Amino acid sequence: MTYIIAHRGFCKVNEPDNSLPAFQAALEANADGIEFDINLSSDGHFVCFHDPTLTKLGRSEQLNELKLEELTEIELSEGVTIPSLEDVLEKFGNKILLNIELKPQKNGTKELIHVIHQYSLDNTPNKVIISSFHGEALAEIKKIDPDIPTGLLVNFARNQLPIAQKLGCDALHPYYDKIPEGWTNLPYWIASWFHKYYAHKCFDEAKNKGILINPYTVNSDPYLLNCFKRNVYGVITDDVDRAYQIKQYLD
Repeated sequence: MTYIIAHRGFCKVNEPDNSLPAFQAALEANADGIEFDINLSSDGHFVCFHDPTLTKLGRSEQLNELKLEELTEIELSEGVTIPSLEDVLEKFGNKILLNIELKPQKNGTKELIHVIHQYSLDNTPNKVIISSFHGEALAEIKKIDPDIPTGLLVNFARNQLPIAQKLGCDALHPYYDKIPEGWTNLPYWIASWFHKYYAHKCFDEAKNKGILINPYTVNSDPYLLNCFKRNVYGVITDDVDRAYQIKQYLD
């Protein structure tokens, strides 16, 4: 079984990303889990928000300049405010897979582990995975609590599996979809071939080594199809309903 994980919730229904309505919409669209981003407030609490600043909301502040109470009063859309990590865990904890992406920041690992323990999340990768591009933070999490599942986020799958193993990660989250034009100096068809070749090689090697693969952000039909055919652990996607259709077709 491949889990369908909604990237920042199911935003295709015009709910703000990383919001409680977007997470609920993902469940109603048959997602098995949600992926969301967390950043620290000035008083050491996590909120669900992708960027380190509030620029996209027309404000100039950094998230780490405001307290939790101030941040959770900010509207993403009419009547929808920035949720705290506790808000998400209160509603969805141990009910679905929660892929919590820890954004690179100086602190936060101890605070995050404290919240996970506080809400008694099951330490199984079908209930919670802490992912990050910040390998040092993932290693620190494993040092404090080796039972919490972690996943290393990478832009390109080549030679990343040994790094994930060295960090003690349970999963690798490689980018896997059509590569953007101009991504490299190589002709597009060659770059695309290399991208798929190393991704598929990584998928196979990970299975042999007991490392879970959760590719992101997979929205194109051929790539979604490959994920299900190759039985990756989870597929992180914006297009939850299309992923579900393909999954049902293969079943």
